[in-house]
Amino acid sequence: MRSAGNQSHPRRQRGTTMSEMPVALWLIVLMCFPLLIVATSSLRFGFFWNAARETAMQAAKCQTFQNDSSVGISAVNTADLWATKATASFPGITVVPPVNVYIVQTNVISGATTKNANRQKLAAAADTDNNIYDIQVEINGLIEPLVRVPMAGIAGPIPGITEPFPIVVRSQYTAEVPQGLNK
Repeated sequence: MRSAGNQSHPRRQRGTTMSEMPVALWLIVLMCFPLLIVATSSLRFGFFWNAARETAMQAAKCQTFQNDSSVGISAVNTADLWATKATASFPGITVVPPVNVYIVQTNVISGATTKNANRQKLAAAADTDNNIYDIQVEINGLIEPLVRVPMAGIAGPIPGITEPFPIVVRSQYTAEVPQGLNK
């Protein structure tokens, strides 16, 4: 038998690990869960931003701006269609209609930029000798949080935690057929 004063036996690794496990797991959850929420929101924002880019690219290819033609649908209708189509595959992303579509006219000599009213075609034919014409698409949307945290009136609504996060994304491409911007 050993004496009570001699307690020089080594510490057991298994018992120590078992006693520290709940604290370690709790710290891992506290650190990883917020990172997972931020990563998911960032990924959803990236998908939404790409949807705006794709929408502007497709709208810039259209033959007309406001009215559908026998050649194809207008830039305004294409923007509505593509904004919904590009976000439909991804859960947690919602487009808030309408999709804003503008004609941005830049003078090549002075560099002055003019932005037409939302969804309004040019009043006259495009002057391609003096101006560059772009189609700008602005999409309003909501990004749903990974998990809605119920806070029951503690801090009020917090976008991205207790409710969806509102976003606005713009993208712009040069019009491929500027002669149709007045149609």
